[in-house]
Amino acid sequence: MSRKRIIDRLSFKVFLITFIVQVMFGVLIYAMLYRATPLTWNMVRRAELETAFEKFAKELGTVKFRECGQMVDEFILANECHIVFYKGEHDDPNRLPVSVPGSEYALRTRWDVKQLTGPDSDAEMNFMISEHVYFAQEIKNEYTVVCLWSQRGENVLWQALQKTLSLIVAAIVLVSLLCSFIYTLLFARPVQKLSAVSGKIAKMDFTAKSRLKRRDEIGDLGRDLDMLSSNLDETITKLNNRTEELEREMERTSELEKQKDVFFAAASHELKTPITIAQGQVRGMMDGIEPYNDLETYLPKTLSNLKRMESLINEILTASRMQAGNEIALQTEDFGLILKKRIEEISDLLDVRGIALETAIDDGLFFEGNKDLTSMAVGSFLSNAVFYSSEGSKVTVTSGTSDGKIVTKIRNTDSHIDEKDLPHLFEAFYRTDNSRSRRNGGSGLGLYLGKLIIERQNGTVALENDGQDVVASIILPFSTKNT
Repeated sequence: MSRKRIIDRLSFKVFLITFIVQVMFGVLIYAMLYRATPLTWNMVRRAELETAFEKFAKELGTVKFRECGQMVDEFILANECHIVFYKGEHDDPNRLPVSVPGSEYALRTRWDVKQLTGPDSDAEMNFMISEHVYFAQEIKNEYTVVCLWSQRGENVLWQALQKTLSLIVAAIVLVSLLCSFIYTLLFARPVQKLSAVSGKIAKMDFTAKSRLKRRDEIGDLGRDLDMLSSNLDETITKLNNRTEELEREMERTSELEKQKDVFFAAASHELKTPITIAQGQVRGMMDGIEPYNDLETYLPKTLSNLKRMESLINEILTASRMQAGNEIALQTEDFGLILKKRIEEISDLLDVRGIALETAIDDGLFFEGNKDLTSMAVGSFLSNAVFYSSEGSKVTVTSGTSDGKIVTKIRNTDSHIDEKDLPHLFEAFYRTDNSRSRRNGGSGLGLYLGKLIIERQNGTVALENDGQDVVASIILPFSTKNT
């Protein structure tokens, strides 16, 4: 494992932080105890006592020896020390302590001094010496003053702890709070966040994310949890979408079944009429019943009904193949040529009805489709425009490319469609004017078939009012390939 990887580990961080905090805490305790040790206290005590003793030795020169007892006792009591006077120089081996007149606390004998400084003494004595002390009016007599003081015989550590107890308590509380805060940042807060995220995931709420940036184990867990949430969300979304697709497919299948039932019911009705008429005509001719015994008149009529049935059956079969989704042969075709040929085929009808025709058809309108089926679809829209235009009106046909598509518009003037009929125009066997449709020979399948054919070739169709005109739109994908 690399050094950076080790440094990023949570275990290393916890170890390092704990180690540093412990070292700092130990140094802090040591510093406080060191500051309160007896050595420090004795040094301060000695400095203070030296100053006071020097001042005391100078003040002795202002009084007579026999009058210094009270002054000596006040110094001893104020400074918690012992005073002994020697007559003569301090290094005289034969010198003896001198009794101080009027003093109750000054040491008087060698025995008193030995009790304090001897090997049997319980206290370790410290001393200071002031030489050449002369009392007032006794300049000939030189004295040596010795100040003795001892370290107190108490528990030094306990003294130090007592002196720093408040500081130690405050330090412990502060360090504990610091450690708790650090541990909370490292463990409690991210764990709480992960717990909240996992709780929301358990409730199927996948919007919450931990988004932890840490590179330790908790960070790895957070990222894994975020990934789990995203994967679950994606999977469930796909399942929901799939479920919706299945529901839509079931609805579409159900609708197709209904449409099929309606379609065949309407087809049966449409076929029933010409069959009944043809049967009556043939039976009348066979039985010689007037006026059917006029064969020259009724045989052509019967043949016309039979051709109408043949055309209707072909359209029904084509619609059935389109509905069943059978594959159709596709190749690159020129839509402009197909459109021009269909226009040429209805030119006689246009002349008979006195309908003017204007065209604007571009060249090179290539698309991937079936020529025969597309011709049938285009013929349905053209025939619809001619049959539903008033005599003496005008039909305009334009076709060109726009945004990678072939856009064809067929406009017939003065032929407004009732708004209630618009949603049903592409339904099988639907007629807006039954009498005129039947008179014109329409089967009611033309627009229905045209829409199916264009959509099977990835196109779209529309039929709408534009003022007092009706506009049919045919849109197909444009192909740059010319074969």
